[in-house]
Amino acid sequence: MSLSTVDAFKHIRSGELVTLDTEQLQQLQAVLTGILDDIVSVCDRCGLVYVLGGGSALGAYRHHGFIPWDDDIDINMPRADYDRFIPEFRKEFGDKYWIHTPQDTHNYGLMLSRILLKGTSVKTREDFQNSECGAFVDLFIIENTYDSRFLRALHGFGCMAYGFLVSCRKFYRDREPLMRLACSTGDRSLQRKFRTKIVFGALLSWRSLDGLVKDGDRWNRRCRNGRSKYVSIPTGRRVFWGELYERSEICDTVELPYCGRMRKCPAAIEQYLTRLFGDYNRIPPVEERESHAFFRPFSLGDAAGKDLTGTTEPQGGGGKTD
Repeated sequence: MSLSTVDAFKHIRSGELVTLDTEQLQQLQAVLTGILDDIVSVCDRCGLVYVLGGGSALGAYRHHGFIPWDDDIDINMPRADYDRFIPEFRKEFGDKYWIHTPQDTHNYGLMLSRILLKGTSVKTREDFQNSECGAFVDLFIIENTYDSRFLRALHGFGCMAYGFLVSCRKFYRDREPLMRLACSTGDRSLQRKFRTKIVFGALLSWRSLDGLVKDGDRWNRRCRNGRSKYVSIPTGRRVFWGELYERSEICDTVELPYCGRMRKCPAAIEQYLTRLFGDYNRIPPVEERESHAFFRPFSLGDAAGKDLTGTTEPQGGGGKTD
């Protein structure tokens, strides 16, 4: 039994979750586009490299904007640029956004970073113990990795191990709301998977979640060679080996239209999309479309001009294609 829960959370359906109607989804997309504008402004001013990632890169290539049912934005950024970006963004936009990172956010439980808009509430499974849960853009770090096959294999094994340990430890921390969610779906296979991860997490409960996250982040960044041939995104949806690239494929960029603006994407955009999605030109049927699991309260506040409360009635599915 695979213990990966990434895809499960992208397709989970439950009365406990908020399902966005078309208007709400479009308002969320507009808010996320504004967050992206601020992120790009700092990158452009400081000469930092970023690329749209995942479904956002697919949206830029196939739709010149959001995939119509998409509800988030993903950005990939090389480690050296990321290390400069975070303090610069905090200095310029700290009053407007919460900036959550694995390096310095208490009780965070993620090994990627998030830029979250204050004054909004977009609560995901990561936020059961987090009051700073605004509309967010995910920031994934492109890590250097070794040209030596042996060292690269060691690095990859450690990255995947830490990712699994952090996930299980977080499942144990959030075991009550997660099991309530799993039971509300009636999916026994999902319930078994959740229980198994909670058991593994219980065995790790002597370690603080913050300590595991920081150790994992230090391991991910352990290759300091900024000119290595290979890079990886260990926290990406395909984890280390599925997101292993030659540096030029993903760190060199090409500009594509995205929501009326030109945004940077991986230079080898077609190879990148094939790696992540297979036949990326195929439009998936409704039942295969992905969406985030959003919990109440859901509000875009003044960012959308009014409060949104969400609905529990199915609206035909959402999220990124896989």
